[in-house]
Amino acid sequence: MGKHKQRSTSDSSSIRKKHKKKHHHHHKKEVKLEHVKKEEYQQQTQTQQQQEIIKEKPCFEASGILAQYAENAFGNGKVLKFTIPFDAKIPIANWQLFPFKGTESLASIPLKGKSVFLIGKDKEIVDILVENISVSKQHCVIQFREIKKVNSQGEVLSYIKPYAMDLESTNGTYLNEHQLEPARYYELLEEDVLRFGKSDREYVLIKS
Repeated sequence: MGKHKQRSTSDSSSIRKKHKKKHHHHHKKEVKLEHVKKEEYQQQTQTQQQQEIIKEKPCFEASGILAQYAENAFGNGKVLKFTIPFDAKIPIANWQLFPFKGTESLASIPLKGKSVFLIGKDKEIVDILVENISVSKQHCVIQFREIKKVNSQGEVLSYIKPYAMDLESTNGTYLNEHQLEPARYYELLEEDVLRFGKSDREYVLIKS
């Protein structure tokens, strides 16, 4: 039977040091893991915040907006065939409509001082009067909206953009000769051409 080798004091001290070193290394590993988890949590939180901002973008699908009539602000008993959206914003840039009748250029129409411009042939309530038998009383609306986007650096950028919506007109609204679906917002770009009903008058959108 072999003799049991007695562990020396120096051996015990060495084992304690190794154990202590191992425990310290394990503790450092836990701290590192906690730091990684914290970074992952912060990144996840930032991503969620960005997604929330993106979700705040307006929905341009048909949403029964024409059924939600609001009383006209002039108090004349008439109702508007649209409601102003939550993200409506008065434009800072100088937008204008330039009407053309064939090759003849007519006086420009400034789009400033308010967020929404009603187009039609009802003189009492419209902002832009189009006197044509094929044009509805409340035919179309141009609405400026504030759109928020997040760039690659995580910064929130804000843009004010114009949109057109046909108000279920009888003869339609045309954007660059394509008929718009009623009750949907369509983004407008500079030099886009709008036409209403069967009128041959064209309106060119210009930003200056």
